[in-house]
Amino acid sequence: MYYHNYLQTSSKDISNMLTLVIEVVRFEAITELTFDYLKVIAPSNEDSKFLQAMLDDEREHFDELKKIYFALTGQQPAGDPPTFEVPESYSKGINDLFLQKLEIIAIYKKIRKLSPFLAVREKVADFIHDELRHLPMLNHILINKYDGERFYDYRTIPNHYPPTYS
Repeated sequence: MYYHNYLQTSSKDISNMLTLVIEVVRFEAITELTFDYLKVIAPSNEDSKFLQAMLDDEREHFDELKKIYFALTGQQPAGDPPTFEVPESYSKGINDLFLQKLEIIAIYKKIRKLSPFLAVREKVADFIHDELRHLPMLNHILINKYDGERFYDYRTIPNHYPPTYS
């Protein structure tokens, strides 16, 4: 039920939302470090530009989430510091980021559902939009990586058409 742009929720829902915000802040910090690392080792300038665009969005998300948490609690989000692990390879790092994006979208949806504040819901909706925009970028990077390795020899495909009769 809404009342003057505020969703009527319980204090338990707000507490759960704040817990999810802390989780996302940690998640975004690790993602930011991963993007920064992969941008440096990117094999092409195009990949580097895509990664930089996504990195800029991640930094904005990180800052905005910290502001949201501070506005709601008066404290900075606290928790265990994130640990960055160097990906095994560039492709593995991009693939891991793709899967992380899917997870983070689900968390953002939960935050949006639990938030009683219209401004927070709108900001999180923007974050979801950014994350959804990142998925095709990452997919493009993955596809282009393997594009040169794909080669089809169409001569080996059997011809299923009947012989022509004269």
